[in-house]
Formats: sequence, structure tokens, C-alpha cells
Amino acid sequence: YPQITGTVIDAETNKPLSGVNITSGNFGTASDNDGRFTLDVPSGEKVTFSHIGYSIISTNAFDGMIVKLTDIILQSQEIVVRAGLKEESLQRSTASVTVIDAISIKRTDGSHFHDVIGFIPNFNAAGGTSRPRYFQIRGIGERSHYFAEGPPNFSVGFVMDDIDLSGMGMAGFLYDLEQIEVFKGPQSAIYGPNALAGLISMRSQEPSHSYDAYIRFSFGSDNIQRFNGMYNVPLGEYFALRITFGLDTGDGFRTNKSLEEIRKNTNGRKENIIREKLLFTPNKNFRAVLTVFKAKLDNKYDAWAPDNNKDLFTYTNQKGIDSQATDAFSLRTNYSQNKLNTTLIVSQSKTDLVHAYDGDWGNDDYWLQPPYYFDPNVTYWNYEFYDSTARNRLNKTIEGRVSYGDIVVGYYIKSLKEKDDASGWLYGGDASSATSQFDFNVSAVYTQIEKKLFNEFVLLANVRKETNTIKYEGKANYYGEPLDFVSFNVKNNLWGGKFALQYFTNDNLNLYAGVSRGYKAGGVNQHPSLASENRPYNPEFMTNFEIGLRRYAEKSTLHLSAFLAKRIDQQVSISSQQQEGDPNSFVFYTSNATTGSLNGLELEGSFQLSSALSFTGSLGLLNTHVNAFAFESDSDVTSTLGDRSAAHAPEYSFNIAVDFGQNEGIFARVELSGKDKFYFSDSHNEMSNPYQLLNGHIGYNFGNWSVKIWGRNILDIRYEIRGFYFGLEPIWNDELQDHEYPDKKYVSYGDPAHFGVTVDYNF
Repeated sequence: YPQITGTVIDAETNKPLSGVNITSGNFGTASDNDGRFTLDVPSGEKVTFSHIGYSIISTNAFDGMIVKLTDIILQSQEIVVRAGLKEESLQRSTASVTVIDAISIKRTDGSHFHDVIGFIPNFNAAGGTSRPRYFQIRGIGERSHYFAEGPPNFSVGFVMDDIDLSGMGMAGFLYDLEQIEVFKGPQSAIYGPNALAGLISMRSQEPSHSYDAYIRFSFGSDNIQRFNGMYNVPLGEYFALRITFGLDTGDGFRTNKSLEEIRKNTNGRKENIIREKLLFTPNKNFRAVLTVFKAKLDNKYDAWAPDNNKDLFTYTNQKGIDSQATDAFSLRTNYSQNKLNTTLIVSQSKTDLVHAYDGDWGNDDYWLQPPYYFDPNVTYWNYEFYDSTARNRLNKTIEGRVSYGDIVVGYYIKSLKEKDDASGWLYGGDASSATSQFDFNVSAVYTQIEKKLFNEFVLLANVRKETNTIKYEGKANYYGEPLDFVSFNVKNNLWGGKFALQYFTNDNLNLYAGVSRGYKAGGVNQHPSLASENRPYNPEFMTNFEIGLRRYAEKSTLHLSAFLAKRIDQQVSISSQQQEGDPNSFVFYTSNATTGSLNGLELEGSFQLSSALSFTGSLGLLNTHVNAFAFESDSDVTSTLGDRSAAHAPEYSFNIAVDFGQNEGIFARVELSGKDKFYFSDSHNEMSNPYQLLNGHIGYNFGNWSVKIWGRNILDIRYEIRGFYFGLEPIWNDELQDHEYPDKKYVSYGDPAHFGVTVDYNF
């Protein structure tokens, strides 16, 4: 065929468009940086032009043609998903992904990822830390990672600016973010480890070649004080620098009745973060972004009480700690030329984390009162328990990929070392101090192809082959007497993939269906006394079927997806109290249940009633089931668990919001979110209560200033975010003349009503 040449330009600005996909039958190419292209097709052949943010057009080919692409109707609603192997328009994505953009983030009136969780259907987070670190998507995900709970291998990944912080989500601050992308369902084919249930990707704003700066002050109840700032400056022709910082303090919404000197701050937060991003663009083909950030959370932890009181009083006499210090960087480089695109991503993070807590939640005076009558002068011992874990993690990743047209190939390498030093009542009370170290190494290759079949049908397929190894070493002693040294290795060969088919009825409607296979690596149970055959557990796999549609109209958007998944060799984390009268004597054990299943529906949408009034909302419906399975310990005690819904898997979740306002003048927002009841754990059948939370703000924009008054949990609802069931309280029995420790449900509540004022100034 003769070569047809041409140029693609923006219909409004007449500027050339690079990276436009140009196809005709089995032939395809992409426009270069000047918008020019060549294609081996005869004159008169039908050629299709498509590009993110523009309407697709098809026209007859001729040499020297000039093609004008028009912006889609809703420019403000065109969102680009950036965390995949290739950037793509959300409107054209086959993934079930919730994207929270910068405008929506600002409307939350919060400072942390925890404050936007209500936007995301079928998403939950487990309490038990000063900031959420453990997340559940569609009922799958860890709820804790105490000492001896196994390797740092998670079902839900957490990535910030290409830096893997899975299990370290406390560093997820919101200020100066471009957007948050939450992928639901198995994503192992693209993201590999830590993505069986899905992935959270937070991406900050990139530097620009113009001067810009702004600051924000927030003051609120419970001594909330926040100060944030950003400064962007061009550095010559090729460089630009963006610096962001944030300080956040508060008393933590608890009043301690024992520690008189710090009664209002035993659950307090003192957090700061600084991020620097350097952009290097020496020419139109090459781009590099270096991100460096340091987060320090000097937080305390005191959130539980033996009486489950709703006044948020606590009684501990030993100070809880939940601190995290992370130093990290990432370097993303990209080179593109015609249809060729190469990307290299390098990252490293070093985190020091301390989690320590008063395990009895009380003090001598508290336990002396009825119905306990626990007197150390009579029992000759104090009812005092304290556990502490200091964790150090070093995580390094390298990823490289090359795309040519619609084909992508790549590789991924990860090296993670995590060391724990713990003291207290460990391994069910069998040890008083212990150290553990995990070496987790991953190598993977992957490929993806996207192909237009006929008419408006597009096929997408990807596959990933991964090998990972886990090396574990553990030492422990009981007040100087050493326990058995443990050294154990696990190797997994895993693969995941996705096959999806799209149909575009027009530029504004995308129908898709797909099947994907996800995986999670096996691991090691850590207790020194376990037999070798009971120490490892196997990988888990999940096959997910999904259908969905995305519709964009002039004043509305709609995303609907339905899913059905089967879990094979499902990993279930079990915990059991070993010693009566010792609330910290828990043994953790992970085993593979037979199978599990889940199905549900997710709906997200928006409607622009007028230029000043809009509605947004989301709904998640979820049905999960874990088949019955038997758990056998070395002591030959067998329990049957399961045959019910998964833990932290509410059957419904919803969010409805109304926004009023324009660029100048009065603006306001009212938001209602809620969740159904859910099981707290796989180890017992205690449940939370359903709840609804009301948030909102009202403010005024004038010039470079913005001032608003905001409230969160305005109705002051006590909602449960974590629950345990065990024997804690030493109840005195007159008949037995001894203390008993009956099992009871204990809960921790989310943040109560709090209000504040935020002032923004843009220089």
C-alpha cells in the first residue's frame, strides 16, 4: 500500500496533538510530537483517530490530510487514570476504579485518606491504629499486622507516587494531591503483589513551569491545628520544582481518667510531611520526575475501654504509641517517539514504626472497684499488661516497560526487608521478647495487548508471571530462656491475567465485560512451637467476572459494575486467647480455608442541575461467603469456623452529596454516608451496628481567599470501626472466691463530631 501522510490538530487551538491512536483494519500508528503521522493504507480507506479527552472520529484517508479532533463535551469531567500500564481516559477504562480528583479531595474537609473512604463503594478500613493502615475492598483485606501475624504481604496495595507503602497507609495525607485511584477487584496482572483485592494509588501534583504558591490554615475542636503550604518554581528552561509541606496536630478525641497529667492527649496526633518533586523535560520526547518525601507521625494510641463507654473515656496508665517515620523517593522516567514509549520507575522507602499499647486498658484503681475487686495486695500481682513492637522496613522496587503501539511488555523487581523487635506477652504468653526478620523478594514479567477488532469493539488482554520468595528467621526467649530458633523459606510461582472486551456505542457510552485472575503469595506462621508442616500456608487465588458501563452525558455521569468472584485456597487469619487472665496472650495463625465467594454491584454517578448546583453519589452492594473450614492447632484442638460472611464486609455502603457554589461567592456542601453491619473478625461472630454519618461545610470565595466552616460527623454518631471478643475483665466470683474472665465484645469508635474553620490563600 502507498503511504498516507497527515497531521492531527486540536480543533479549537489548532495545535498539533501527539500520541493520537490511528488505526485502519490491521494497520495502526500514532502521531508524533508535531502531530504528524504516516500510514500504509490506500486512499479512500476508512481511518479512525482516538485520543484521551477527544471524540473519536473516522474519515477517509488521503495524502496530506489534516485531522481536527474535538474535545469531548464534558472537559471538566474527563479524568485520566494514571496508575495503569498506560494512561487512559476513565471513560474508556475496563477497570472498576473510583477516581477522586483534586476538587473532590478539597471538599472532604479532612487531611488524610481516612477522610475520603466514604466516597468509595464496597470499601472499608479497620481501626486499631491512630490512622488506618489496613483496608478491605469487597470484603477482602487484612485487619491488622501485629507481631507474629506473618509476612508483610497484603491483599490491598497502597502506593503513593510510585512508592509501595502497603501496610503503611498512615502516611496517606491529602494536601496537594492530583487524584486518588482505587482499583477494585483483582489487579495482580498489572500490579502484582499486594493487589489480590485491589489497589490504592495516590498521586501528588506535578511541578509546572510557572510560579505558584498557596497556604492553608485549619483550626478545629479537639485542639485540631493544621498548616499546609505549597511552592512551585521553574528552574531554567528544563527544570521545575514543587515543594509541599503539612503539619497536623490534635488531641485524638479521648479523655484519659488515669493519666492526670495528659488527660486530653493520650490518643493525640502530631504529624508532619514534606514532599519535593523535581521535573526535568530537556525535550519533547523525554520526561523525568523525582519525588522525595519524608513523613513523621509521632502519634499516641489510647482508644479502648473495658466498659465500652460512649463518652470516649479511657483508663489506661501506660502510654500507647503508634508512630511512623518514612523516608522515601521515586524516580519515573519516560521516553516517547512515534509509537514507541518506554518507562522506568525506581523507588525506595525506609520506615520505622512503633506500635505499643496498654493491653489491659485499665489501672490499679479501676480494677479495685466493683465488680472486679482486684487488689494487688491480696493477689500479689498487678493486673498490668503491655506489648510493644518496633518495626523497620526497607522496600526497593524497579519496574521497566516498553510499549509499541498497542503492545506493552515489562518487568518488575521488588526487595523488601522487614525486622521486628517485640516485647510483652508474645506467642500466646510463651515469650517475653522476640525478634523476627522477613526477606521478601519478587521478580515478574508481564505483557498487555489492546486491539480494535471490528466496528467499535476493543479487546484488552494482559498476563503476568511472578516468582517470589519469603525467607523468615525468628528468635524468642521467655525471661532469658531461649525458645527454638526458626528459619523457614517459602517460594511461590504465580500468574495472573485479565481478558476484557469493550463496546463503544458512541463517544459517551462504554460497555465492557471481563474476567481476571488475581493471586496473593503464601506465607509463614511464626510461632516457635509449630510443627514444620503447620508453619507454611499456600497462595490464594481469585477469579473475577465483571460487566459494567460508563456513560457520560452533558450534565451527568454514570458508572455501573456488577461482579462475581470465586476465591480458591482462601487465606483466613485466626487469633485465639491462650491464657485466662492475660488479655495479650493471643496466638495468630493463618490457614487456607476451602473456598470463598463474593458478588455485588457498584454504582457511582453525578448530576449537574445547574452551573451552581450538583449532586454526586455512590452505592455498593456486597454479598460474601467463607465456606466452613477446620482449624487444628498442635494441641489437637479443632474448631470449625466460616460458613458465613467475610469479616469487615458490610452488605451495603453509600454516599450522597450536594454541592452548591461557583468560583466566587458562597459555596456549601452536605454529605451523607453510611455502612451496614459487618463481622469484626474471622475468629468470632460479633458484629458492628449499621451507621450513617453527616458531614458538611459552608464558605465564601473572594479573590485569592477562601474561608469555610466545616463539620464532620455532625450528629455525633458513635460508630464502631473495630471489635474484639475475648476475656479481659477480672470479675470477682464470691462463690468461687476467685476472679473469672468471661468473654465479652469490646469495640473501638470512630471520630466523634468535630468542627473547624479552614482558610486558603493562593498567591
